[in-house]
Order: sequence, then C-alpha cells, then structure tokens
Amino acid sequence: MTRFNHGRLNDNVKRRDVMKKLIHSSWVGLLILSVCFVPSMTSAAAQENPKVFKLGFLSSLTGVSAAVVENQRKGVVLAVEQYNAKGGLNMPWGKVKIDVLIKDDETKLDVGVRRYRELVGEGINGLTGTLWAPMAAAINEECKTNPLPFFPCCVMAYDSYKKGNLAEGTFAVAFSPWSVGYLGGACMTKILGKKKIYHISRADAWGNYIRVGLDAALKEYGGEVIGLWESPQGTIDYTSAISKAKSLKPEVFYTDFFSGDAIASIKQAHEVGLNRTSTIFNAFISNVVAMGIPENALSGLYALIYYYYNLEGFEDKDLALKAKEFTDAHMKKWGEPPDAYGVFGYISADLMFKGVEKAGSFDTKKISKALLEAKDLMTVKGPVHFREDHSMVSKYAAFLVKGKEPKEKKNKQDPFKVVGYFGGESALPPLKALGY
Repeated sequence: MTRFNHGRLNDNVKRRDVMKKLIHSSWVGLLILSVCFVPSMTSAAAQENPKVFKLGFLSSLTGVSAAVVENQRKGVVLAVEQYNAKGGLNMPWGKVKIDVLIKDDETKLDVGVRRYRELVGEGINGLTGTLWAPMAAAINEECKTNPLPFFPCCVMAYDSYKKGNLAEGTFAVAFSPWSVGYLGGACMTKILGKKKIYHISRADAWGNYIRVGLDAALKEYGGEVIGLWESPQGTIDYTSAISKAKSLKPEVFYTDFFSGDAIASIKQAHEVGLNRTSTIFNAFISNVVAMGIPENALSGLYALIYYYYNLEGFEDKDLALKAKEFTDAHMKKWGEPPDAYGVFGYISADLMFKGVEKAGSFDTKKISKALLEAKDLMTVKGPVHFREDHSMVSKYAAFLVKGKEPKEKKNKQDPFKVVGYFGGESALPPLKALGY
C-alpha cells in the first residue's frame, strides 16, 4: 500500500507553479525589454551616420521685439542655406543636409522651456536663438540635463559665465553687459579722447554690470563718471536726467538703454540741445533701433554695434571684403542688408556648424572639445576663438559707429559710418573674476 505525503506533494506542486510563473515572467520581462530597447538601439544605430542635422531656432517671434528676432531668423536661415548649397556639413561619412525647426517663445519663460522640450522631442541636434538673457539662462539649464550645442543670439547675463554655470555645449558669440560697458569706456576714452562722462543707466542687472565694465575701462584708460541717473526699463520722460547732465557739462552723455528706451532718451537729449555741448553715446545699438531715431538726433550720435555691414574703406581689407560678400548674399536672399542682431544669428549657426565639422560628430562633448581647441575659426567678424568660459574672443568685438548726416546716407538702411573698433581678450571679464 502506497502512502502519499500530501504535504510534500503540495510543496512540490507549489514549487513547480512558482517556477512556471518565474519562467513566464522572465519571458514577459525579456519581451518588454526587447520592445523598449530595440527602438533605442535602432535609433542609436541610425544616429551613427545621420543624414540630416536638425537645427532648432527658438526666439521671441511675436511681441515687442519681433522685428529684432526676425533679423535673427534671417541670419540663421541664410547660414543654413549657404551650407546646404555646398551639399551640407562635411562629415566623415559624407555630406549632411541641415534642416531648421523654428518655434516662438512668446517672451515667456515657461513657454520657452516648453517649446525647447518640444524641439528636443522632434530630434534637434543643436539650438540657437533667444533674445533676452533670462530665456538664454533657462535654456542653458535645460541643456545641462539634455546636452545639446546651444549658441544664444543675445548678450547673456554676467553670472552665466561664472565657472560651473554654463552647460557643456553652450557657447556665446556675444558677451555680457560687463563687456558692453568696458567696450564703451575704452572707445570713449582711448578712441574719442573723452574723459568726463554722465551716465544714464537702466536700473537692473543690465545697467549694473555695464557700470562695472565701464568703471574697469575708465580705471585702465583714464576717465571718470561725473554723474549717474538710473531708471527702470520703459521710462518715458528723461528730462530730469538730461537737465542735470546739462548743468554738469560732461564731455559725453552716455546712455546704456536699448530699443525704445534708447530712442526716447537720445531724442529728448537732442531736443533740449545737449548734443551741442556733449557727445551723445549709446552703449549698444542695432540698425533697427537706429532707424527709429529721428535723423537730426541720429546725426553725430556715437554708438557701439556688434557688426556693421558697410565696411567700405575699413583698414582691414580682408574683413571689408568678407563684409561685402556677406552683405551681397543677404541682399540677394532678403532684399536688405544684415542687421547686427541678424549677424548674431548668422555667426551662431556658422560656428556651431564649424564645431560639428571639426568634431566629425553630433556629440555635444566632442563638439565642445573641438571648439575649445580651435584657434582658426573664421567668421564675418574675422578670426575668432573661444576661451575657457566659452566666450568668443574677437579682435573686432564691437565697432564704433557715428550717425551719418542725411545727405551722407545711401539709403534709409545706411545710418552709420564705422570710425573705430575694439576687442581682444581684454574686452571680456578676467577669467579669475569668473572663478576660473
């Protein structure tokens, strides 16, 4: 008579059932992993020799700055078309075409971040654009967790350049407000020979750091600020500041305002006759802003500009030739000469593409390394390179321009003549001050 140990039998059955479940769950797990992982492997394999470089452009296409941003867009599109006309990017596996994906940040940080993430989801390989420093800073933070080459088309905040703040792939083709102030101070003292300055300044980080840079230049080249007046962005009436300046009789009335604020302050200074006793100097300007200033107030105005398209008669003949070729191409494409902010866009895209070609890769680390090692990057502003803080060093960081008399203008888009320039590494904050 056979006796059954029901307890042991039940244990064996249970163990068998558990084993079946484990085997089943393992196969399910493997199936799930294969479903999730295979597309990634396929995607990664496809990216080994990509056929297209997707460039994102994100900026404030609507709102008060739309005209300036439209110039940024035109510069980026022109650079892309010029590369594509030559077959695209020169990569180790052959020519790679460039596509541009464009989105509007609506000058709202939350919208800008959301649109950036949308672009990442659409597979961009690099990003340019942004007009204002807070947006550039927000996108830079995004690039720390989602590494991409990011070349802002704007003057970024001073703090952005401090050690550890920039993402690995973020490179600046412009500079910070510190440099705007330093360049202005150098031009006013060294080139124009002016020493006594009355400064009306925007009461925010822009104005604060311009003053720090200005003080550094005045200490180096000799000069002093004999009066300071601050006001918030959007101020309408500047008569009290102008009246104070008239009483002090400065050699230079220096306004660091931009856009509508610059137009209003320069116009009002001219209306009360300040230009008859003092040189009017705007810290940073573009053609779009210049064309908003009445002709009689523009005449004789000095200003710094990132780039001016007409370098006819300039001492650097090679640079003048590059300017003519670039301007001719821009005129052919858009029917107008390039604006300074359009050149931000053009150079941003051009240098990103040069970095990709030098790296022979779309990988952000490799692109960053290639750009930091390169000392032969040629642009429409001449040869440039990037230093440790990812700032662009250029002999022609900014051009000193003077407003033309109405009879001197060839057309309404010819407001200035170039009378000088300033640049080099001294135009950037010392690396030690930034924590390097």
